[in-house]
Amino acid sequence: MVWAILMAWLVGAREQITADQARDAVQWVSDSLGIQHDDLLQAAGFIGHPDAPNLTLGEAVEHFGNPIAFTLCMVMLCGGLVATVGDADPDWLKQFDLVS
Repeated sequence: MVWAILMAWLVGAREQITADQARDAVQWVSDSLGIQHDDLLQAAGFIGHPDAPNLTLGEAVEHFGNPIAFTLCMVMLCGGLVATVGDADPDWLKQFDLVS
């Protein structure tokens, strides 16, 4: 269920943000949290980062070696989006919530 929520937020954001905003989010996470930029790019395709590889969910998980590491990367990307696009308001992500 956590993956579904995170993926909804990331893919939903991709529909509304620009390539530059995707770059800014990845750069913010890299700079602020000290995460390797290249590692973040492996999941940044889900937010439309133009330099990210076009990976499936399974391929992204495989790159990180385990689902927990990939989940953490998705959480960090959500945080980067909130910080750079969502005016530091975590409620910004709610617009991308799954509806039942």
